Amino acid sequence: MSYSHLNQPLAAANVHSLVTDILANTICFNEVLNKLNGFYYPFMTHFDSELFYSRPVLSFFSSTQAIVGDTYPENVIWDHDKTQRFIDILPCYKNDIENERNAFIYQESQNKNELGCYINNLIGHYSRLLFIRVDLKYAQEMSHLVSIEDFYNHMSKLRGLIGKANDPKIKNCFDDLQGNAWAIEQGGVNGGLHCHLLLMYDGARRQNDWYIAKEVGEKWKMITGGLGEYYSYHDKERKQQYSQYGKLGIGMIHRNNPQEVENAVRSALYLTDPNKHEQQLKLWISGKRTFGHGKFRTENRRGLPPISK
Repeated sequence: MSYSHLNQPLAAANVHSLVTDILANTICFNEVLNKLNGFYYPFMTHFDSELFYSRPVLSFFSSTQAIVGDTYPENVIWDHDKTQRFIDILPCYKNDIENERNAFIYQESQNKNELGCYINNLIGHYSRLLFIRVDLKYAQEMSHLVSIEDFYNHMSKLRGLIGKANDPKIKNCFDDLQGNAWAIEQGGVNGGLHCHLLLMYDGARRQNDWYIAKEVGEKWKMITGGLGEYYSYHDKERKQQYSQYGKLGIGMIHRNNPQEVENAVRSALYLTDPNKHEQQLKLWISGKRTFGHGKFRTENRRGLPPISK
């Protein structure tokens, strides 16, 4: 396998997985040696001291630097001795890695509670809401062109458009939007950056969930300059599968239908599942959030008491 094309997020994801595999004792020595020789140079090429990295990634950086010192990355060859030293050093960082994982699980639990309250407030306020779920990502053959800075920039543009929903001066796919939530993640296998997006529209004004999901996905492709792609949960066949098992939680959700409400809340809370720790970001920019949702109490939401100033 050639590693020369690895981009910044994937290079970090690879070393993150390598470290966790070693500490879990699920990888053999020769595979560690081969991956060190494949991953080390691309990772060091992309390493940026101004970014923040996961504990496994930082453990990789510290451990390898303790072994090779100031040797230029392109001149480093991971032989049997260096590889064994690397494996021997990693357990020193195990507590830090576990603490970070526990902190992630706790934060996701907090996010889950917060999102649940927000969703239930919206459902309680509207007789029906149209729930849209779309995953926004990048085409695999284009992902090497996308940095973490690019991803945050694309997300900022998307959230800017969502923030202008219902602006009479702007006509877009977010018209009649009453609620939203988003969560940024990074795949463990391919290191792909992606966003789980939940949109809730006024069910009295919008009904065609398949069409809206397609519009949102196409908007993402435009924002990313053609680098992006999307996955819609609103294909007829997929919805029928969920419906057969009584678990359909997207599309039109009626407040007076307890099963629909339960399914919608469960589907929404997938964005903040504490068990998805392998999907946490392996690198990020300081001060940037990985989860967010709209506000329930706003000046424009009808039927609520005025906000005191």
